[in-house]
Amino acid sequence: MSLRNPALAYQDQSVQTADGPHLLIMICDRLAADMARAEVAMETVDYAVVDENLQHAQRSIRMLRNALDPDGFKGGHELLSVYVFIEQHLVKANLEKSVTLVRECAELFQPIHDAWRGAVNANGQGDDLSYMG
Repeated sequence: MSLRNPALAYQDQSVQTADGPHLLIMICDRLAADMARAEVAMETVDYAVVDENLQHAQRSIRMLRNALDPDGFKGGHELLSVYVFIEQHLVKANLEKSVTLVRECAELFQPIHDAWRGAVNANGQGDDLSYMG
């Protein structure tokens, strides 16, 4: 008998079996959630939670950056620059424990998140998908 949390098992299975567009939305959802959690943790001075969430956010933005083909579409190189900027500022936010930097990253990422979700939905790949982890 497994003692593993069923919700975590379901989440792991969802990630492992997701196709590209759904995985993209999952990563974006989680990145947004990580930044929101870090912001709340900074306000309550829970720096262990801040660190955990900002490090995960950095890994998520790095995955988005590494998966991006900047030559694949108009604006790809600019999007790559934004991903690099966000990653650098998430690192700085974690080092400085700056809620302002976290908020700036979240505000900068939100329209990108919305655009990716819109593109996936427009291509019939999802019905207003949301994956929070």
